[in-house]
Amino acid sequence: AYAVTRLLKGVAVAYDCLYDRLSEAERREIRETLLTIGRKYYHGYFTTPAITAPEFCTHHAIVEWASFGVLALTLLGEAPEAREWLEATVTKFEAHLLPKGLAPDGAQVEGGTFWASTLHYRLFFMDALRRVTGQDLFGPYRRFMNADLARASVAAERRADTYSQDHETVVLEPSYGLIDYYAPVLLCLAREYRDPTLQYLALWDRTLGALQRTRAITPHGEQLLFSFGGYVYVWLDPTVPARPEETRLSYHFPSVEEAYLRASWQPGDLLVGVRKGDLVLHAGGRPVLVELRDDAEAPPALMIEALDDSGAVVTLRCGDGKGGSVVVTLHRAERRVLVRRRRPGAWRWFCHGAPLCAGNEVRWGRAARLRVLAGMIADWEPEGHAPVLRTGFEKLTLADPAPAKFPRATLTPPADGEIVLEVRGRR
Repeated sequence: AYAVTRLLKGVAVAYDCLYDRLSEAERREIRETLLTIGRKYYHGYFTTPAITAPEFCTHHAIVEWASFGVLALTLLGEAPEAREWLEATVTKFEAHLLPKGLAPDGAQVEGGTFWASTLHYRLFFMDALRRVTGQDLFGPYRRFMNADLARASVAAERRADTYSQDHETVVLEPSYGLIDYYAPVLLCLAREYRDPTLQYLALWDRTLGALQRTRAITPHGEQLLFSFGGYVYVWLDPTVPARPEETRLSYHFPSVEEAYLRASWQPGDLLVGVRKGDLVLHAGGRPVLVELRDDAEAPPALMIEALDDSGAVVTLRCGDGKGGSVVVTLHRAERRVLVRRRRPGAWRWFCHGAPLCAGNEVRWGRAARLRVLAGMIADWEPEGHAPVLRTGFEKLTLADPAPAKFPRATLTPPADGEIVLEVRGRR
């Protein structure tokens, strides 16, 4: 159903857009195809206990139900069963998909890209539902349309329509799930809720409206493309001011053991993302520290124990209850992050750009500087990290059109076991 319903949605939208250009015979052929498949899935899938159950509410559920709902909207007035299909979809949205699709803290338990995709499919259906029937789900269910994850994690501008690398504009996220993936959602939410901060963040994507070309290309040349950019043309409301009115600068999402510390709302400023104790630090518009985790050898994950934000200084504490810890302190006025890490073995991370490493210091020109204050950079490899794109449970190697090699650092702890480093951004 996951693939079939998306195809049904695509055909239904095309049918609606091209309706006046089609002959009656062509309309009948498309309509009967949609109805034949729709009936099969409604009776054999969407009405089954597992699919109507409250527990069926996360990513697959929203993709399938929203797509089926768009199909129903398209066929209203042309097929009597479309009304029943639509009512079932609205009932599922109101009872389960909206109240339960995101965690109470606003995160999506399957990951950040799933947050964006969940919102995409909510918006596809909810926007069309109101336009066709007048029924509004945006207002009554506003509290469930949480965009805190994007507020927390969008780090830098996307300035050119080129292939992206992991963490480039959104910390802790892969190359296909960055600001160009988030921006259409942010624009629609900004329009609906008159939110200047979301409008401001969305406009960090200087490629708004473009087709998103990912680096996922099969060995036979099929490329994964996302067409979400086109929704910018219908969701952008230029009367919403674009300015950072949100005062909150630190975020904790217990449901996914993630936290984010912002220095400000300026693009390219210091931003720290932590997921189960693993760090990504953004400074000067690029990731300057991305923790490498070898699952075969990695120590146990760390849990977030405390986040204390006084305004000028914010401190995040992570631990495993057995002596392992990471403490991150961001001094906002100084544009300075201090990291204290006590974990077994060496610490390996990579970074973007072409910085210069001299002793225990790494510099990205005048944009950012990293210094190891306790411990040492035991190994610096300017092209030491060369990730390979794979999918299908790592079984299919993709033909990456933009392979990259990144600097990799290996840090060893001092005698007391605690590595201390600082990162400074431009003030």
